[in-house]
Amino acid sequence: MSPIEMSGAKSRQRGSSLFIVAAALIAFIGLMGLAIDLVSLYLGKSEAQRAADAAALAGATVFVSTGCTSTSAGCAASQTLAATQAVTVGQTNLVGGAAPTIPNGNVSFDLSHAGDPLITVVVNATLPTYFMKVFGVTSANISATATAEAFNPSGNTTGPTLCVSCLKPFLVPNCDPSHLAPANASCTGNTGGAFITNGTIAHPGAYPAGVIGEPWTLHSVGPPSQYYELAIGGQSKNQFENNVQFCNTNVVITCGNTLNTLNGNAVGPNGHAVGCLITYGQTCNSQTVNGTDTITVNAGATPPWTITAGAGNPFFTAGSTITQSASIITAAVYDGHDLNPGGDTVTIIGYLQFFIKDVAHHGSGGGQTDDIDAIIMNVTTCGAGGGTCGAGGSGQGTGGTVAGGGAGFVPVRLVHP
Repeated sequence: MSPIEMSGAKSRQRGSSLFIVAAALIAFIGLMGLAIDLVSLYLGKSEAQRAADAAALAGATVFVSTGCTSTSAGCAASQTLAATQAVTVGQTNLVGGAAPTIPNGNVSFDLSHAGDPLITVVVNATLPTYFMKVFGVTSANISATATAEAFNPSGNTTGPTLCVSCLKPFLVPNCDPSHLAPANASCTGNTGGAFITNGTIAHPGAYPAGVIGEPWTLHSVGPPSQYYELAIGGQSKNQFENNVQFCNTNVVITCGNTLNTLNGNAVGPNGHAVGCLITYGQTCNSQTVNGTDTITVNAGATPPWTITAGAGNPFFTAGSTITQSASIITAAVYDGHDLNPGGDTVTIIGYLQFFIKDVAHHGSGGGQTDDIDAIIMNVTTCGAGGGTCGAGGSGQGTGGTVAGGGAGFVPVRLVHP
């Protein structure tokens, strides 16, 4: 090839590298755009799952606050309230900056297991694309599913052990004055049959046939110096008051634990602490609070009941319907033997959940009492899994552990369908 021909060939090849680089850049930018869109969709998927989890847990919590896990009637009557709560909470968790879609058909229930209702929530969302619009894809649909349960271990011989924190230092004898059968031989100084017998709820129905909705008085008079209260963390009345007013997460209780009773009336600490807990006309932490939450028990005591926020509720507007309240507490049940004057020990055999209505001062001098008027909302015995409870509800054992207590009396957890 002559020099002239070689020069012409080189001229024709000039700029080809520029075209190659430009094409590579276009492909690279396209891949970057695709990656950005994929990351955005993965993030949206994560947000949708978070919304579904929150919705399912909120719906399952309603099963606890309505007491349906402890009734023979089950939780069918609580489905509407549970679905409403699930949708409300789910839609507060934004997906891609917008509320997700949770139509009524996306909330379903499995009530086939007594004491273990399940709720499943499907969250849908449509997310815009950015670079994929170039290829005609302007949006992508994503969804996430979560299932939660409210697990009452009563009568369960293989499930996990129930570990309870936030236990209030009130004690309930296994002696039900409203139901004389089945008899409890331990109730020598107390009237009534058993709340709990052979690891099951003796009367799981609505009051008066069952215990759900039954009135009860905490801090009642026992033998000398005994008022059916627990010394959780010691005999200090300041510790007792803190255990009433706040959540003690340092002590986790399970059935079979042996605890000391609190000695003495503790009228002042008891009345003040309960008043502060339920915001019932007390000065607490240099602030005067007044206006407790209230509960309306349906005719026949069949759940769900209506809980209404009081003027002293720091989280909800007075008059609004709520599913959580500081007035909902968990107390331990012991076998029911007549307590020894001056101090005793008791073994935990189960738990009762109460809604505290008020605290009323009666009498004077040594006969003073601060009667805590309450309503039984739930009852549970213990799981039989053999787990060992530790701080925070953790533990090991052949059956594992689940945590409950306070308003979360029956454990609520996410499960696989």
